[in-house]
Amino acid sequence: MTPALTIVVTGRNDGYGGDFNARFLRTLAFNHDRLVERGVTHEIVLVEWAPPADRPQLGNLMREALPNIGDVLETYLVDPRYQEACSLNPKLAYLEYLAKNVGIRRARGGAILATNTDIYLGRGVVEALAAGTIDSRTVYRATRTDVKLGADESHVHWDLLEDPRNHTTSKTIQPPLYAGGSGDFILLERDSLHALRGFNEVYRLARVGIDVNFLVKAYSSGYRIVDIGSPVYHTAHVGSFRTTKNVASSETAEAAWGSRGWPSRDVIYENHDGWGLRDAPERRIDTKTRWLDFSWDAVPPLADLRRLVLPAARVGRPLVSETTDS
Repeated sequence: MTPALTIVVTGRNDGYGGDFNARFLRTLAFNHDRLVERGVTHEIVLVEWAPPADRPQLGNLMREALPNIGDVLETYLVDPRYQEACSLNPKLAYLEYLAKNVGIRRARGGAILATNTDIYLGRGVVEALAAGTIDSRTVYRATRTDVKLGADESHVHWDLLEDPRNHTTSKTIQPPLYAGGSGDFILLERDSLHALRGFNEVYRLARVGIDVNFLVKAYSSGYRIVDIGSPVYHTAHVGSFRTTKNVASSETAEAAWGSRGWPSRDVIYENHDGWGLRDAPERRIDTKTRWLDFSWDAVPPLADLRRLVLPAARVGRPLVSETTDS
């Protein structure tokens, strides 16, 4: 049976942020249980990008800890050589959005949610998914509320997440792009997301800004971008971009995420037909796990951005000029 929803997340068992596995375990269990309660059929696609060879697979750890998710969790392990071959920034150790494209390309759900492993779905988000009213050519966004460090997450429930006393900040989202914490919640009908060919695989110098750049691509392609009307909740943790960018040196921040200065709101990309490592040879490890072997045929080609667009601040104003390739 085709599930109504695919949730695409990415990670690996390398201890990122101190307690990555514990955070992922809590959010995975919470989101799965809430969707089951409301009858939302779903699969969870986990892409382990360049997994360390000397540690257990993250997907296996999740299945052992949560046996009830075994039927819905699909894992793709990506050969570490893709990281070296695809990165254009030697300091950038994790190509998050190429990894998400791997999952998006292989998702089976009628709708696809690209999110992160420390994001709890809000009550209204689950209700919207249960209602099944996901329109084509529409990007659904959600405000992200940060749950402060020290909040009791041993028994997570919506009352805890919704309690303002446990909040630090919220990423306010505004039209036309509804940007702000974009990588935490991007929901589209599957065919619409595939028509856009996923996230930018042309610019591979940074992780930061790729999510906003996707919204620019969708908006310029005539897609609606709307607020789904309910927040999602982010677990604050040491090492996250939000906490580290204010305390770490710029060199450290650039090493972790790449430069924030690239014009992510000003350019439109066009991914190659083989986006999402379409041509990577796949080996089945078990019924729920596949390994993507390395092949140069699957590596995204270097290409120029095809055209420039007005900055997001100018969207909606009269078009003055546009530059296109000849």
